[in-house]
Amino acid sequence: MPLYFLGFLATLAATVLLYLAAVAFVAIRRRPAPAFIKGSLAHRLQGASVALLWAGVGMCWLLYFNVYRIHVDMNVLGEQALHAFNRAYTAHLPIVVLPYGLTCLVSVLGLWSEPVRLSQPVLWAAATLCIISIVTTPFAAGALGDMHDHGFSDSAYQQLQVAHFARSLALTAAALWVLIAGWTRPALNPHTA
Repeated sequence: MPLYFLGFLATLAATVLLYLAAVAFVAIRRRPAPAFIKGSLAHRLQGASVALLWAGVGMCWLLYFNVYRIHVDMNVLGEQALHAFNRAYTAHLPIVVLPYGLTCLVSVLGLWSEPVRLSQPVLWAAATLCIISIVTTPFAAGALGDMHDHGFSDSAYQQLQVAHFARSLALTAAALWVLIAGWTRPALNPHTA
C-alpha cells in the first residue's frame, strides 16, 4: 500500500476518533468539548476549514460529473482502455484523497477549538457532514476496486456514482452552512481575530 494512502487512512482514522471523542465528551459532560485551540489559531483553523471545504466541493463535483463518467467511455473503447484509465487515475489519486482527508480532519478539529467566526452548532454541522462523507468512502472505493479488478459493470458504476453523489452533497452542505451561517457574520470574539 503506498505511503500517501496510509497517510490518507490515518487522517480519516484521526478524524473519526476525534469526532467520537467530542461526541462522547458532550454526551457525558453535557457541555461542549474543551477548546484546546484558541485565539488566532482557532480563527485560522476555521478559515482553513472554510477554504478546504470549498476546494473539496469543487473536487467532488468535478469527479462526479467528469472523471467518473469517463469509465463509461473507456469501457466502450475496450477493456484495455478502461484499465489504462484506472491505472492513470490511481497514479494521480494523492491529489484527490490527501486534500479530502485534510478537509475532514480540519473540520473535526474545529470541535476542539474556541468558536471564533463559526459558532458551536456550525462547527458541529460541518464536522458531522464530513463524517457522513467519510461513511460513503468504502462504497465508492469498493466500486472503483471492483472495476479495477473485474472490469466495468453497470452495478459498480452506479454504486460509485451514488456514493460519490452522497459525498458531494454532504461536503456541499457543509461548505454552504459554514459560509452562510457562520462566515458572513463578524467574529464571535473580536479579540482573537
